Amino acid sequence: MKKLFAFLITLVFPYLLLARQQSCNCLENLNEAITKTEANYAGFPTKVTTTTKAAYETLINNLRTKAGKENNEKNCFNIVKDYIRFFKDKHFSLTYLNKDDSDNEIVNLDESYFKIQKPSKDIEGIWTNPDSSITLGIKKFPGNEYKAIILKAKDEKLQKGLVYFSLKPHKKGYLLKQYNVFNSIDFYAKQRGGLLQLWNFALFGRTFPREMTSEEKRELNTWKNNNNGLDFKQLDKETSYIKIPTFFNNDNKIEKLVATNDKAIRNSKYLIIDLRGNGGGNSGWSFLLPYVITNPIKQDNPLLRISKDNVQLKRSELEAFVKNPMPEEAKKYFPDEYVARLKKIYDELPTTKDTFYEIPGLTIPVDSVLSSPTKVALITDDLCGSSTEYFFQLMKQSKKTTRYGTNSVGMMDYEGPTSTTPLPCKGLILMMPVSKSSWTDKNPIDENGFTPDVKLNMQGNQWVEYIIKDLKRL
Repeated sequence: MKKLFAFLITLVFPYLLLARQQSCNCLENLNEAITKTEANYAGFPTKVTTTTKAAYETLINNLRTKAGKENNEKNCFNIVKDYIRFFKDKHFSLTYLNKDDSDNEIVNLDESYFKIQKPSKDIEGIWTNPDSSITLGIKKFPGNEYKAIILKAKDEKLQKGLVYFSLKPHKKGYLLKQYNVFNSIDFYAKQRGGLLQLWNFALFGRTFPREMTSEEKRELNTWKNNNNGLDFKQLDKETSYIKIPTFFNNDNKIEKLVATNDKAIRNSKYLIIDLRGNGGGNSGWSFLLPYVITNPIKQDNPLLRISKDNVQLKRSELEAFVKNPMPEEAKKYFPDEYVARLKKIYDELPTTKDTFYEIPGLTIPVDSVLSSPTKVALITDDLCGSSTEYFFQLMKQSKKTTRYGTNSVGMMDYEGPTSTTPLPCKGLILMMPVSKSSWTDKNPIDENGFTPDVKLNMQGNQWVEYIIKDLKRL
């Protein structure tokens, strides 16, 4: 038994870090989260019903009992987190931010251990990030958990033996728990041969016991220098391919990538836009619109839940339209009739008796329709969420676009929040959706995600080849 477990796992909680934890009246924070949720959260009327009310009340009573005994900020996060997770909404989240209060789990294993062991699972072995600044060893532990252990790192703060992240098998691949990241929503990871993608923010490549293929090495290199996996390829004389694994803080890079390859795309009969693994972020998809748009694109009309806080928030967002004249060059996107409607909403919101109030979505205009590319394929998978899902839904209106892949992750029934809901403890960051999508009541998608036009059931490395043939057949 000693030989079998000839390594030592130690949880390290330095006294210095404990000393820096903030005192936090947890019951006060929990009660504030409950009060704001019941008043402002767009999903509350649907998710707390006669069927679920008893379970909801039992939960908050139990959590209040725990919170009343707690004044540690991180422990309070775990209590309030259980409340937020009741609603099963990936846009409704609680984050704990304190750079001085990380959990350090140390596993005393080095590179030689992984070199002499025979991996029992394909994911076990040695992995590296794109610039080789981090080398990890991934090993299976009791509880069906895989831990990624720092073997080497250029950053001195990432000490040897630190568990950088852990993985547990999940229908989407793996549930991901990262070092020093405390969030109430589930994060995912997926292995694709010799590549391991941590949702839409990191990619690792395997170096032992089997190395990456040349194509996998090429893909890993596209993540170097904060390029975030952006890539363009000319697959054949007729087909351009663009890959965007994340929209998070990536707009400038996407704009540059598109501009650099604009001529090649316009000279291609077919365009493939690969968004696999893209969990969302900002609206970098807007730079793709010239190639896919065939008619004006009508955006969704979200429904704002009416409350004192939500009305104040929405009126502050509309204030610029009400108090400032619209520049002539902007009227193409914000025509007079649209602005007039926003002004009417601004005036009506304080006195409306409605439970939800429809806010008109902006229509994306079209100047001209490109004759080429004539057909566009949009690829998504079960890690695509948020703004990526929104783009997917908009492309239903494009007459030249066919959507391929698998169902998306499912997180667009309730809109991504634009501001935080303040809690007394400043390290607890609550993000709450205050609007729901127009389809939420009749055709909710958060449980199952959006469904593509063409479902693909083969291995992921075969998708592009199939799509090329399908585009040319259509």
